[in-house]
Amino acid sequence: MAKHPKQTNTPKDWRLLAERDMAIADHLAATMRPVPSEAIAFHCQQASEKYLKGALVILGEEPPYTHDLDELCSMAERHRPSFVSISSLCTVITHFSVQPRYDMGLSLSEEDMRLVLSHTKTIKDFLLKEIPELFLE
Repeated sequence: MAKHPKQTNTPKDWRLLAERDMAIADHLAATMRPVPSEAIAFHCQQASEKYLKGALVILGEEPPYTHDLDELCSMAERHRPSFVSISSLCTVITHFSVQPRYDMGLSLSEEDMRLVLSHTKTIKDFLLKEIPELFLE
């Protein structure tokens, strides 16, 4: 069985990876017709996951190998109770992680996709205020 490659461990690395996923999601939403809602939601989930993992590193935690935003948010909440304010957003976005990508019956409306995109941007805005050092060069 192949081992998973070592995860990145610097906040800047996590942030740059998250920003790449956000750029892809924004680009797809702005330019592709029909809108690839599932792909956009997936990249939003990936961006949220990576932003949260970067925040965890700053908070002194080793991010686990998981796509579960609820778990990541709970870990951060132990350090900063204010993370409870984004927990419901994490629950929604978690549904668009890697596993659902293989469900051929998945169909996401453009309205729902835009909600996921908005939730992801809200998480980023929250982190900008709560853990600004994540966004420092």
